[in-house]
Amino acid sequence: ENGWPGVFTLAIGRGATVGERLLADRRVPLVSATGSCQMGYRVAEVVGRRLGRTILELGGNNGVLIEPDADLDLALRAVLFGAVGTAGQRCTTIRRLFLHRSIAQAFTERLKSAYAQIRIGDPLDPRTLMGPLVNGAAVEEMMDGLRRAAGQGAEVICGGRRLPQPGCFVEPALVRARADMPIVQEEIFAPILYLIEYEDLEEAIRWHNDVPQGLSSAIFTR
Repeated sequence: ENGWPGVFTLAIGRGATVGERLLADRRVPLVSATGSCQMGYRVAEVVGRRLGRTILELGGNNGVLIEPDADLDLALRAVLFGAVGTAGQRCTTIRRLFLHRSIAQAFTERLKSAYAQIRIGDPLDPRTLMGPLVNGAAVEEMMDGLRRAAGQGAEVICGGRRLPQPGCFVEPALVRARADMPIVQEEIFAPILYLIEYEDLEEAIRWHNDVPQGLSSAIFTR
């Protein structure tokens, strides 16, 4: 009755009736939303029809490049936490790892060894590195993504299994892939890390930028 604050920040999921009502309400001149690109299309469409304004922070398909002269110990620690620290459920999660061919095999073996030591379980336990996915649908989305990746010629070289313990627990996955695979263009909100080898840095940067998402990136080099 007395007017609403000018800005609402919201998360919109499947069947989010409250979110849809806020989008359509002319009393809300500006909507700030964080989520997937699909969510962004919906927010922009509904708010735009009433000539409202939006601030959208959307999908991340974040890439990291590792050059031959990089400090591999530092890079390993950063990539490990960046890829699995929140079970892949963070907009700045590392999803694509570009490895120079000269260090790719050695770094991949170090990653596999580190992944084998990840403690998965209760996120309230300080010894746990990776907790569960948010729900069963997220687990199914991850499993489907790995199946589609394999169908496109990618190779799951570590992890990627649903764990038998109660809850939505999975193993984080390392997937050897190519930059031109359609699956690499997607943001799957789960702990899947694509390993992509490169020879030329300029080519790797082009691959890094050739996805519809943005958000964050990094390079390890001296």
